[in-house]
Amino acid sequence: MYDSVLVPTDGSDGSERAVEHAVDLATQYDATLHTLYVVESTRLSGLSDSDDVLESLEDAGRRAVDEVVSLAHAEDVDSIEASVARGVPHEAILTYVDDRDIDLVVMGTHGRSGLSKDLLGSVTEKVVRSASVPVLTVHIGEE
Repeated sequence: MYDSVLVPTDGSDGSERAVEHAVDLATQYDATLHTLYVVESTRLSGLSDSDDVLESLEDAGRRAVDEVVSLAHAEDVDSIEASVARGVPHEAILTYVDDRDIDLVVMGTHGRSGLSKDLLGSVTEKVVRSASVPVLTVHIGEE
């Protein structure tokens, strides 16, 4: 049913729950697991030290996707692809989905509603609304 599963990560502890679900699905369906970290470079344009900041954020991104790869290897996922990209997070995720023929996206959500959601925005919500493939959301708030 699923040949490729994408789990975007921001490297947070909460995103680990989404990663666990994605790894489980990749194992169950013998699918390739993709993990993606997006550095939001658009907010840094014009800063004098933006190159240093971007390098630091990309290093954090590599550590985040490496952690997903380690967790997937521990669960015997055979095929794993890890990427760090720059751009607007939801747009980069949607582009990745289209470019790599992803079958399923697994993303964490805090389950915010009302004013909190409106003020903070949500990458997950934007992906859910615009993705051409199913998006499984995993509640990552406090248990």
